[in-house]
Amino acid sequence: MTNYISKKIVMNVTAALAFGVASTGGGHTFAADADSAASEHMLNETVVTATRTPNKELKTDANVTVITGKDIERRHYTDLTQALRDVPGVTVNQYAPAGYNNSSKFYINGSEDVVLLIDGVRQNYAGGTSASLASAMKDLAGIDRIEVLHGSASTLYGSDAKGGVINIITKKAQGMKTTIGIGYGSYSRQQYSIANAGGENGWDWRVKYQKDKSGDFKDAHGDTTPSKLDANSVGLHLGKQLSKASYLAFNLRSYKDSDRYQALYEKRQGLNVNRGNYDYLDGDLIWNVQIDDTTKNQMSVSRSKYAYDLTSHYIDWWTLLPAQSFDEYDIQTWRFSDQFDKKLGDHLLTAGFEFTKDDTTIKNGSIVSIDDRTLINRSFYLQDQWNILPTLKLTAGIRHDSNSAFGSHNSPSVSLGYDIDPVTHAYVSYSEYFITPTPNQLYAPIYGNANLKPESGNTREIGIARDFGRGLSLTASYFKRHSKNRIGYHPMTYQNINVGDEDAHGWSLQLAKRVDSHWRTRIGYTQTHVGKTEQRGANVDGYLPSDQWNIGVDYRNRDFDSSLLARGMVGRPGPVSGAFPTDNYWVVDLAMNYQIADATKIYLKANNIFNQFYAEHSNVKSGGPGQWWTAPGRNFMIGVEQSF
Repeated sequence: MTNYISKKIVMNVTAALAFGVASTGGGHTFAADADSAASEHMLNETVVTATRTPNKELKTDANVTVITGKDIERRHYTDLTQALRDVPGVTVNQYAPAGYNNSSKFYINGSEDVVLLIDGVRQNYAGGTSASLASAMKDLAGIDRIEVLHGSASTLYGSDAKGGVINIITKKAQGMKTTIGIGYGSYSRQQYSIANAGGENGWDWRVKYQKDKSGDFKDAHGDTTPSKLDANSVGLHLGKQLSKASYLAFNLRSYKDSDRYQALYEKRQGLNVNRGNYDYLDGDLIWNVQIDDTTKNQMSVSRSKYAYDLTSHYIDWWTLLPAQSFDEYDIQTWRFSDQFDKKLGDHLLTAGFEFTKDDTTIKNGSIVSIDDRTLINRSFYLQDQWNILPTLKLTAGIRHDSNSAFGSHNSPSVSLGYDIDPVTHAYVSYSEYFITPTPNQLYAPIYGNANLKPESGNTREIGIARDFGRGLSLTASYFKRHSKNRIGYHPMTYQNINVGDEDAHGWSLQLAKRVDSHWRTRIGYTQTHVGKTEQRGANVDGYLPSDQWNIGVDYRNRDFDSSLLARGMVGRPGPVSGAFPTDNYWVVDLAMNYQIADATKIYLKANNIFNQFYAEHSNVKSGGPGQWWTAPGRNFMIGVEQSF
C-alpha cells in the first residue's frame, strides 16, 4: 500500500511539472512580496564557481546548480547534507543520522572527490570528506546561495575537484536583527538556536549558536536503531569595509558533538554501540581589494583543526568473533591563497597561488601509526577568458602542483562557449586532474598502503542551457571521464589500493518552470555509469544508482509557503543480492512555513512522509547481505522562529 501511495504522489508531482512546462504563464507576474527575479529564475543567477569570476548562469561553460538562501529558508534544511540531497546528480552516502560523519560521502558525476568552499576559500583537509564538513555546518540562515559545480575543476581548485565543487556564498548583513529558534521532532529531536546579525558604519557581523540533540530512531518497519547525538555549533563572521575598494572579513566556525550509533544488524548480532566524539574548528581571514576598474585581488589565510575519536565494534572477518577498535584522528591544516584578476581588452586573466600544509596524527588504541606526518602542497594556476567574438568565448588554464611526497604535476583545462542565440548557450570542455593519496590512505593502521600511486585522469563535457521565456528554463550536459590508478578500497585486506583504470560517463537534464506568482516546479534526471576496474564492480560495486530523479514543487503566498520534494534512486543493487533493502526507492519530503506576524514564523518539516524503507550505506562489501544502515522512517519536526 505504501509503495502504491508513493508511486501515486510521484505521478501527481510529475503531472504538476508537466502542466507547468506546458503552461505559457504569459499573463502572470510576481506579487509585491515575491522574491527577486534571480531567485525565481535560476538561469538569471550570477555564479562565480566555474571560473572564479562572475558569470551569468546562462552563459557559464559548465553545469552549475544554484540553491538560493530563500530555498534553504523555505525547506528548513538542518545542514548542508540535507540541502545537497535535493540537487540533481548529487548522491549522498551516509550512515545513521548520528555518528561516523567522517565516513559519509557526496558523489558528483559518480565521484566522491569533491571540493567544499566557503566564499571561495577551500575547506577540505587531508583525509576528510566534503560530507563530514557539510554535516558540521549549521548556520544555513547565513547563506546567500550554494553553487554546485558538476564536473572536474582541478585546474582552479586542485586535488579533490575531480567530481565537482560546492561553493557556499554567505550573506552580508545590513541593519540589526536577533533571531531565536526552537524546534522539536520525532526521535527526541531538539534544536535550539540564537543568532544576531547586523551592519553599521562599515562593519557587518553575524554570530550564531545552535544546539542539536536526537535519540534512537525507528525505520519504516518500526525497528528501533540505537542512535544519539548531542552537538553544539558556533559561527562568527566579522567584516569591515576598510575603504570603498577594500573589504576585510574574519570567520570562525566550530562544531563539537558526542554521538553513538549502531546499525540494526549490529544490534541483532549483540555488538556494543559505537561511540565517537567529533571536534572541528576553522578560522580564516579574507581580504578583497578592488585595485582599479579592471583589477582586483583576494587574499586569504586559514587554519583548521579536526579531531575525531571512535570506538567501534564489529565482527572480525577472519575469526568471525566480536572485536573492537579505538581510533583517534588529529588533522591540522594551514592554508594561504592569493588570487589576482586583470581585465585586458577582450581577455580576463586570473592568476593564483595556494599553499597547504597538513599535519596528521592517527592512533589505533595505544599505537601511534602516524605521528605528526606533514604533507605540503604548493600550487600555481593561470587562466585566460578570451571573448573572441561577442558570442564566442575561449577559456584556457593550467595548474602546477608541487607536492612534498609525490613531486610535481600539471593540470590543464580548456573550454569553448558559444551563444547560439541570446537565450541559448552551448559549451564543450576538457580538463585534467591529479589526486595524491592522503596520510590516512598511506599510513593508517590496517587500512594504510605506503605503495599507493597518485590518481590522474581527464574529463570531457558538453552542455547546453536555454531560457525559453515565461519562466521556463532547461539545462543539459554529458560527461565522459577516464581515471588512471584509481584509488579505492580492498574489502578482503581492508587496505587502500589502486583498483585499476576506470571509465565513467553520464548525462543530466534539469527543467524548471515558474507557473505563476505562487507556483514553481522543477525536475532533474541524472544517469551515471562508472565502469568496472580490476578490483571493483560497476558503479562503485553497485553503491551508486544508475538513475536519479529529483522533483520539486514550491508554493507560496504572502504569509504561507510550502515545498514538496521527491528523490528517486533507481538501479542501486549493491555488489551482491541483498546489499540494500531495495534497488529502487522514492523518498518524499514536505516543508511548510506560516508567518504569524512580521517577526514570528512557525514551520513544519515532514521527512519520508510515505515511510519508505531504504538505506544509503551498506557494509555488504566486507560483510554479508542485510548489513545496511537503515534510514529513518516517517518523521516530523515543528518549530518557531522569533525575530527582534
